This record gives sequence, C-alpha cells and structure tokens, in this order.
Amino acid sequence: RPGSSFWIQASPYFVVCAAMPLGLDGNFYTKVLPLVLIESVFFAYAFTSDLRTCQVVIGLLGLWWCFAALWVEVKLEHTYPGFQYDAPQDPEMKAYRPFCDFAPWATCSKVLMSPPGRFLRHFGIAKPLTATSGEVSLLDKARWLIDVPNPTLGVLFFGCHLFYPALLLIPIITPLLPWLFYAACVVVGLMTVWLAYNLIFVLSDCCVVCVSMYVANFALIPMMHGICLTHKLSLNDYPGHGHRSAVSLAFRRWHRARPRGVL
Repeated sequence: RPGSSFWIQASPYFVVCAAMPLGLDGNFYTKVLPLVLIESVFFAYAFTSDLRTCQVVIGLLGLWWCFAALWVEVKLEHTYPGFQYDAPQDPEMKAYRPFCDFAPWATCSKVLMSPPGRFLRHFGIAKPLTATSGEVSLLDKARWLIDVPNPTLGVLFFGCHLFYPALLLIPIITPLLPWLFYAACVVVGLMTVWLAYNLIFVLSDCCVVCVSMYVANFALIPMMHGICLTHKLSLNDYPGHGHRSAVSLAFRRWHRARPRGVL
C-alpha cells in the first residue's frame, strides 16, 4: 500500500512522542499496563463474589505481588551488590532494570530497596548482624532472623488468608481466630497508611507493586469483618472443605453403592 513504509518506520517515533509527556517507557506498555488490567479484572471478580472467594482471590493477588517484589529485590542485590536506593551505581540500570521501573517518577527499585522496605529494621525491632557485632546473644539472633523485607511478611500474611479455613482446626484459638485475623488486617492497614505516606511524601515515587499490595491490604479489612459476622468457626462451614465436601460425599455414595468385593 502506498506510504505504508513511512508509517512502519515512523510508528516508533509516534509511540515515543505519546509517552514523553509522562516519561513512560516500554516497560509500562509491555509489562505494567497488561498486569494492571488483568489485576483489575481479578479485583472486580473478588469484590462481587462471596466472602471466602474474595479472600482467596485477594490472597492470591497479594502473594503474586509479594513474590514479584522479592524477585526484584533479589535480582537487584545480585546485580548491584550493596544497591543504594538514593544513589545507584548504575542510574540507567543497564545491567538489570526491573519491570516495574517504567518512568522517572515510577521506580520500584528505589522504593523496595529504601529503609521503609524493611519496616521491622526501620523501627528498631529487627537488626542485621555485622562482622563487628561481637558476641551475639539469643535476642540478637532472633532480631536477625526477623530482619526480612516487607514482601516476606506479606507472603506470610496473604498465605494465612489463603489457608484460613485450615487454621480453624487449631482448637485453642478457633473461637478467636476470625477476630484475630480482623485485628491483624487493621494493623496491616495502619502500616499501609504509613508506607503510602513514605511512598508519596518522602520518596516522591510511584511503585505499582506497592500500590497493588496496598489495595489488597485495604480490601481485606471489610472482607474479614464480614467473615467475623458470619460466625463460621468450623472447617465444615466452608464449601469444599471438611468431610462434607462434594467430593467426599460423592465418594461415600459410590462406596455404599459399589458391589461387594470391588475396591
């Protein structure tokens, strides 16, 4: 077609021009935007489903973003040992550039590797062990063991929501378990507010990984409150779990109806 070669050659130019006002690059269009669109569909499905389905979907979304954040942190530390979030040795990130770095104002590498990225260490609860630590006490070892990135704590948090019905098998805490989960969600929500404050006003950045986890954290609060009000304290109260599940009942019917001598 006449003139088609011009449009083929000029199309990258128009893409760059369209992205320039916001400074967006290829990571946004090829990775971040598709992920956000898919994530939005899952969030919409979760918010219109029953409470347990909502809990599972949000738990899976939270786990996905936590593992994505951990992958980025491990790769950054491996590629740039001793990575400095405020003064990286390779500002253009030529050796490794995370998928969530897609604009000058949106660099998840800066946010994830900043001090608030390990809030237990930031608040003095955890601390790393160094060569000059001297004699190490049991308390120091315990503080070192919990010196983990925030996404590691997120894996534990979202994982507990994913397997929530199984935790109801613990007899001692069963009556209090829903409200303990709700209290944990509120505490995590308050911590999320602090992290969001640092993201916007201290780091002056945008982290799609962090914002996605913020949405998941806040969404779990009303969801967990709704579960508390249902007073479901047994594994059998949840469809698909316990001895009254559809699979188990079908097996029982088959077992009763089978001819004798047939396994």
